[in-house]
Amino acid sequence: MENSVLVAYASKHGTTAEIAGKIGDTLKQAGLHVDVLPVKGVKDPASYEAFVLGSAVYIAMWRKEMAQFVQKNERLLSGRPVWIFSSGPMGEGDPTELLHGWRFPEAQRSLIESIKPRDVALFHGAIDIKKMSLFEKWVLKSVKAPTGDFRDWDAINKWAAGIADELKK
Repeated sequence: MENSVLVAYASKHGTTAEIAGKIGDTLKQAGLHVDVLPVKGVKDPASYEAFVLGSAVYIAMWRKEMAQFVQKNERLLSGRPVWIFSSGPMGEGDPTELLHGWRFPEAQRSLIESIKPRDVALFHGAIDIKKMSLFEKWVLKSVKAPTGDFRDWDAINKWAAGIADELKK
């Protein structure tokens, strides 16, 4: 299908799913055919011309299902336009600076270099204490992590608009 884009995400509590949804909306408004799916729900990745892949980050690692999807589809992805985003840092300021230059998991470095994504973005995340397990709450408290919604919707929209512009060329 012409201009078919898959926005696939791996999300534990829904924050990354919401970011993927916003990216999908921006791409749709630009006239692209877009499916926004949890990565576990992707049946036929070869039917898409371009990919936007995003994962929540926990302890500097992607969700397992995203890492597996990228590994399984490395050859396909390396031949198509791909954009990658991660979400997770909490607090104010540039998310890459907050994570001292981290942009994606070291464990996936060789895969990402093989795929050669058009861009790799890191977005702030959100923490809703009501959705957290007792263990997660304990970890947050012990590391004194800020809680709340730190997502920068303007930055997300701008990034997605840049993808739309590039795909429409």
